Amino acid sequence: MNILITGGTGFVGSHMIDYILKYAIKPDQKIYCTKRWMEDTKNLDHIVDDRLEFIDCDLLDALSIRRAIDISKPSKVFHFAAQSFPEVSFKTPVITLQTNTVGTTHLLESIKDSEYDPVIISVSTSEVYGMPEEDEVPIKETNPIRAANPYSISKVGHDLMSQYYHKAFGMKIIITRMFSHEGSRRGKQFALSSFAHQIVLNEKGKGDGFIRHGNLDSTRTYAHIDDAINAYWICSSSDKFGEVYNIGGNETCTVGDALDKLIGMSTKDDLKKKLDQARVRPTDITLQIPDTTKFRHEFGWTPRKNLKDVCNDLLNYWRKIL
Repeated sequence: MNILITGGTGFVGSHMIDYILKYAIKPDQKIYCTKRWMEDTKNLDHIVDDRLEFIDCDLLDALSIRRAIDISKPSKVFHFAAQSFPEVSFKTPVITLQTNTVGTTHLLESIKDSEYDPVIISVSTSEVYGMPEEDEVPIKETNPIRAANPYSISKVGHDLMSQYYHKAFGMKIIITRMFSHEGSRRGKQFALSSFAHQIVLNEKGKGDGFIRHGNLDSTRTYAHIDDAINAYWICSSSDKFGEVYNIGGNETCTVGDALDKLIGMSTKDDLKKKLDQARVRPTDITLQIPDTTKFRHEFGWTPRKNLKDVCNDLLNYWRKIL
């Protein structure tokens, strides 16, 4: 039986494919990666391996999803495909809701109606918790859901539909709520990658000496993408169906602290910070510190990399492609 990865051309999905091909694939398995027609596959251009195949598929096209299930014959499904940019969701709330909630429902319904019974890693997000009260930190899986933007609202729908399909039909679904995770290939729509992108532009003489930013006071707990991928794979090898897990790193700081670390690792001196109102969200979640006790205790998992590793990988990624 094979592995199906939705959204495999993106940041997380491409790293998941790298991990499986290097460490986990069985001799008789293939990885099937969904992509939209004419979608950019640059994150996977480094892979030359006939165990990886692409399937044209759109989460809003139920027939294409059913075709992907029939072709891939999956024993595991990693559902990463999403409209995953909170800032974009403010401008395109309908598309965000359709993609993340309706699209996830199409996927689960197609699997339910198929002859296959795969383990499904349903990738939700810490953003579903919204802004916690001070006495609710660190954030547990039992925290109230207070989604604060169209993206997080759409992922609440994703999250709840995943729970419903497990409870109603006994599907082998595990829900992960990943907190901030960064690394190479992260799009510059996200804060740390945007900072690294601007820093490298300045290193190469293409900047104006300023690093533009939004709110620097938000507190985040950062994980490296390699640790996130390892956690997803551990989940897929378990039988904890119906469970919800917070997953996150072990280094907490403000976004401003992370920016200072990136600037401190730059080869360019005298970089200055500049507030850009266009980068300030209409509503923001300023406190995201996870309690990952449940996941760590049940699986013995612990992050191996730190924020310095994250910053180093982001800077080197942009140095290679700019």
